[in-house]
Amino acid sequence: MKKLNSILFGIFMMLLCILPFQSIFAVDVPLKKGDPGGIGGDALVRKSMSLSTSILPVTASLNDPELDLNFSNPIGIVYVTVVDQNGSVVYSEVINTNSTLESVIETSSWNSGNYTLEIVYGSTSLSGSFQL
Repeated sequence: MKKLNSILFGIFMMLLCILPFQSIFAVDVPLKKGDPGGIGGDALVRKSMSLSTSILPVTASLNDPELDLNFSNPIGIVYVTVVDQNGSVVYSEVINTNSTLESVIETSSWNSGNYTLEIVYGSTSLSGSFQL
């Protein structure tokens, strides 16, 4: 019985160490509807455990050194743009959400500062701000 308890304790400790604690340190990039064709989100970054307060088909989380985009369902072709505080486009991508529901944007080579993320699909434009 003692051996079984120590095995179960070992398995529990291993699971506790393996669980992805990275999401605890993730920073959500709140997205809000904006004007299609214009970067202009003024949403602030808040720390959370990747919980979304609104029902959007996409969530964005900043997990240093990457920005993770997750689509809850396919919405077709999506245009993703990241602009720095000087107005320069630092990242641009077209994603076909019918074939993939995730995108990882590497941010390690970007300078510290404020950035704006814009996601456009159909006639919908979402934008949010984050800071590195």
